[in-house]
Amino acid sequence: MPPAVLGSATAGAALGVLVTASAAMMGALFVGSHLLQDVLGMDPLRTSLVALPGGLMMIVGAPLSAVLLRRWGARTTALTGTLLLTAGVLVLSGVGPDSPTAVIGGGFLLLGGGFGAVMVTATTVVVRDAPPESAGVVGGLQQTAMNIGPTLGVAAAATLLPLAAGPAFWLPAGLSALGAPLAGRMPRPARAPRDGSRSVRNDEEKDVCEP
Repeated sequence: MPPAVLGSATAGAALGVLVTASAAMMGALFVGSHLLQDVLGMDPLRTSLVALPGGLMMIVGAPLSAVLLRRWGARTTALTGTLLLTAGVLVLSGVGPDSPTAVIGGGFLLLGGGFGAVMVTATTVVVRDAPPESAGVVGGLQQTAMNIGPTLGVAAAATLLPLAAGPAFWLPAGLSALGAPLAGRMPRPARAPRDGSRSVRNDEEKDVCEP
């Protein structure tokens, strides 16, 4: 492993966020599918339709997150995504037989929006923080994080699922919340100087905000 990659606190934080967010997302989707079909008695088609807002929000949220990343910086965008993802898991944890479809769909909507924001932001930070000669290694680390996270999330959620669907959601929510301190270590947005000259950035901000 190149020392420049191993010693980068920014890249490490971004990779950690990818692990926690993907673990929370996949764990919540696993428990959510069980909840909708085995507990609420929905057929696969209705389950897909109820969960569809999550997928649509990921599609819409990805380009929107790129815009917010340039405007707000990586730190605020990642923190916002982490909070949305955690809120989505908590909404789904309270779903029961009497829950309106709009509430269930809203939970999946928050999941998709939060995960999309975290994914776009953390991936951008990982790639742009790395030296050009280490781009391949960093890309491999990013893919590894995206494989480890879902595996851990689904395995942990499946372990708690026999207790009940509600408690099984608590672990993904906790994993998502663990990403907040890591997101707080990402670069801040560029600061405009008071004299109106070119914006001043530190090295990490320059990597994230400039191609």
